Amino acid sequence: MPAPAPDGTLLAMPTTTDVLVVGAGPAGLATAITVLRHGARVLVVERRAGTSTVPRATGVSTRTMELFRFWGVARAVRDGGIDCDPLVGVAHTLAAEPDELVPFTYPSMREALAVSPAYPALCSQDHIEPVLADEIRRLGGEVRFGTELTALRTTPDGVRAELGPAGQVRARYVVGADGPRSAVRTGLGIGWERLGSLGEFVNVLFRPDLGALVGRRLPGITFVKHPDAECVLLPVGAGRWTATRRWFPERGESAADYTPARWTELLRTATGLPALNPEFLAAGAFTMAADVAATVRSGPAFLVGDAAHRMTPMGGIGMNTAIHDGHELGWRLAWAIRGLAGDALLDSYAAEREPLGRALAARSLREEREPDDGLPTDLGRSYRSPVLADDGGAPAQGHSRTARPGERAPHVWVRWRGRRASVLDLFEDRLTVLTGPGGAGWRHAAVRSRGVPIEVLAAGRDLPDPRGMLRAAYRLEADSAVLVRPDGIVAWRHDGPCHDHGTALTHAVETALGRVLSVALAG
Repeated sequence: MPAPAPDGTLLAMPTTTDVLVVGAGPAGLATAITVLRHGARVLVVERRAGTSTVPRATGVSTRTMELFRFWGVARAVRDGGIDCDPLVGVAHTLAAEPDELVPFTYPSMREALAVSPAYPALCSQDHIEPVLADEIRRLGGEVRFGTELTALRTTPDGVRAELGPAGQVRARYVVGADGPRSAVRTGLGIGWERLGSLGEFVNVLFRPDLGALVGRRLPGITFVKHPDAECVLLPVGAGRWTATRRWFPERGESAADYTPARWTELLRTATGLPALNPEFLAAGAFTMAADVAATVRSGPAFLVGDAAHRMTPMGGIGMNTAIHDGHELGWRLAWAIRGLAGDALLDSYAAEREPLGRALAARSLREEREPDDGLPTDLGRSYRSPVLADDGGAPAQGHSRTARPGERAPHVWVRWRGRRASVLDLFEDRLTVLTGPGGAGWRHAAVRSRGVPIEVLAAGRDLPDPRGMLRAAYRLEADSAVLVRPDGIVAWRHDGPCHDHGTALTHAVETALGRVLSVALAG
């Protein structure tokens, strides 16, 4: 029965959920999808009236497309693809022949498919967000728009969140996915560090489609060097374009100077189309800066995406990193809620993602290209944390082609249940042990992991491997074993003879799920 308020009206009973996600951008939506896919309840709240109405980010990396493929939304995302050449151009005006054309930092389709079952896409964030929100609803989750977090406190059993007129929510965990001005982060008193800035900028979203007016297929990004209209122009889908231009307050300039009339003049010059009559859809000003949170975990609260580490648009890594955050946090939360994991696994989110987030935020401040841009950064992260075995080797340079603890498991095409699949497809909802052609000892050992979703798959037996590609990529000898987490990260490997498979695998699983450490700390 609802309780009466002081004025006699009835107050709604608190909503109870496993995970409360604050923010329905890419990071929050990815977190929610992963929580749901791993068997826990989730509620997403967003203060905006709906998903994003402006394009924001457009580059979707190979790893992000792998996740979209796992989630079954890759085709829906690609349906909103942007029609342009994957090139960066430098030109006097958009209509002029480019002085320079270089490929995106993203790999070509051929390069990506050599190491992945997916390849990059160009698609605006305002197309991606509704696709992900729909998937949450399909999985049984709830997304409430027009709902703002007004207060947050932690309790012995989780968190209590006040959502204004919408009432109160009780949750085991809360995830701050609410951007660089995060109410969750502020409410928890977590510090915010500025790493640097590239200056003050204005941008504008407009129609018509400039490609149709210029009469040829245009690069995905064009740096216009006209001295009277220097800016960056890029197509963002649905016949829309954006222009971004730096302004200098030290010269007495103001963002307010960029009126529709001023933008019209600038765009006519920058495009080389003197008769251009742009229809303005949105405009804004922003500081191109990189910032990081002091920590991404505080008790039952976690930060993802821009709430944890804001990046500049350089390199197109911000949205992708945010989605990866959500994917790697979501399964941890769900497994902890289901009693499958210890608190040390939740701690490992910070241990693994904080250094990477800081490094990528700092990278986004450097305008020049670097050798590890693209696939090496996207697929080549190396994690170190107490829940990952340490093989004593140095982190791989670039993305690894073999299975090493702390690194993404390599992609190999296999036959699985009568169909062609990437071995990566087999990792999403459980722990997976890949073994050599024998594998019987490891199969019997897995029986000890009662209650833990785990599957042992032997190369050549469960996964036909006539050319030995799986065995080569995972270095699977007769008694080898490789333990892979649901996020596709290798947690542990064993090579050489094993005299006690049960003890070895049990310890590996307990460590990977943070249960050994949790027991040790409790004792």
